[in-house]
Amino acid sequence: MKSLAERVENPIELDANGVWRLPRQKDFDYSDGKSHEHYLRGVFAKAADLGSDSYELEGHIRDWVTEYHLSRKRSQLLRGFRFDKSDRVLEVGCGCGAITRFLGETFADVVAVEGSQERATLARMRTRAMPQVSILSAPFQDVRFKERFDIIFCIGVFEYSKLYVDGADPHAAVLRGFADLLTPGGTVVVAIENQFGLKYFGSSAEDHNGIMYDGLEGYPRFDAHRTFGYNELRQRLQREFAQVRFFFPYPDYKLTSCVLSEDAFGKVRLGELLGAFMPRDYSKKRDAAFDQRLVLMELARNGLLHLFSNSFLVVASLSGPGRIGFDGLGVLFSDRRRKEFQTVMRITERADGSIWAEKRRLGAGLAQAVSLRDYDERWQTSDSIQMAILLKAKRRDIAFSELFEPCALWMKRIRSLAVTKSGELVVDGRYVDCLWANSFVENGECVFIDNEWTWKGDIRVSVLVLRCAHYLLKEVGGMRDLNPQIAGGPTPSLVARIGRELGVELGRRDWREFRELETAFVGAVSVSKKRKARLPTRIWRALS
Repeated sequence: MKSLAERVENPIELDANGVWRLPRQKDFDYSDGKSHEHYLRGVFAKAADLGSDSYELEGHIRDWVTEYHLSRKRSQLLRGFRFDKSDRVLEVGCGCGAITRFLGETFADVVAVEGSQERATLARMRTRAMPQVSILSAPFQDVRFKERFDIIFCIGVFEYSKLYVDGADPHAAVLRGFADLLTPGGTVVVAIENQFGLKYFGSSAEDHNGIMYDGLEGYPRFDAHRTFGYNELRQRLQREFAQVRFFFPYPDYKLTSCVLSEDAFGKVRLGELLGAFMPRDYSKKRDAAFDQRLVLMELARNGLLHLFSNSFLVVASLSGPGRIGFDGLGVLFSDRRRKEFQTVMRITERADGSIWAEKRRLGAGLAQAVSLRDYDERWQTSDSIQMAILLKAKRRDIAFSELFEPCALWMKRIRSLAVTKSGELVVDGRYVDCLWANSFVENGECVFIDNEWTWKGDIRVSVLVLRCAHYLLKEVGGMRDLNPQIAGGPTPSLVARIGRELGVELGRRDWREFRELETAFVGAVSVSKKRKARLPTRIWRALS
């Protein structure tokens, strides 16, 4: 592979840190803060594992800035796609190297351009011992390449075009420049926030300037950095590229847990799934103006989900299908799990038109309190039992028994699976995760989905009922304007009342066993340093 100096027309020089630079280059005034960059230097210098899936780096996260640079979720934005390793890749605006590292692991030839010298140095540190990656510290518009690239990645950078590119329409100039740099059939990948992301309607501040509603109002205060809605972004890309494919990362492109193709929105019930990926306000913690889970359900019912996603990931090609593949309709990654319990799930459409969820382990789960299994199962087309309750949780003209009526079929199914041992009704440990969120009604029968975990022993039915009620009330607790009968979270008295509705008496022994089960489960699976059940303080006191 040629030296980068042979691949650009500009005279460039290699500095002591292994970063290529333009002579007498003026540094970009873009930084997360000197203290953050100094901290990252120390982390990268000492780390043994600099990989894009590094648990070691995640252990150094201390705030939002370091989470952005060190989280494994950064690479999950792209990890679900198929690439040709031989493609020549250009990354524009590589920052501190989180995506650059993934590109270096994926391709044999990567050039990454970053205007900030300090951030370029950090990107080189993140990709040390990767000769296939070249880092160039320079303003992108000043670099004159002698060759073209097969793929250009522009992740979280396009919105800043006006800051660094002159002209009447800097965004159009950037896209035109990308098109000119690509080989015939080449592809550009753009990740950007949605100007009309649902979280912005719910009171989250605009991600770039921290001002509530600024993007929704058309950036009347500051437009030095701006994002676009679905239609405008598509139209801009179509001026330069023959094929434009939209993908939708959730909760956003910054910390991705799920990526959906545009086809998924017309073929799969997604409202409840996406409710599991709550967005964050990165400027400060604010309560949403409405319950976003319920709004997502309504947007899904009206076919509008894609217009209100919080981010877009767009793959645009000069001709033909482009150089990047995506198998299936969507991909979901497990989060907050230890390495041996990581999974990836693909949503696929089979030849007969049926939709399936196919979950696979990425690591070898060890024999502990719980074990993990792969599975293929049909995608459910109805709401879960838990969602059926949530949809009624704000009703004031409803009896307590009616609220929990959807659970009756679940209870019937559990009783059919239970056996009596030593006078106790128990179920096998493979039903430990048959919570109401994983339970659906199909043809008048309760069916379970995502039943991936197996507990090491039997579970008393009363403890499983308590577990279901606890997780339901934990989710309900984040909702506004609740029916007062279920407000207040998973208190022992409220959980006991739910149990009685299902014909199960719940007492102190059930709570103790539930606490022990949850602590063992969390301790075995969670990547968190606090590996114990997170129960409300009032419950711990009640059991002490």
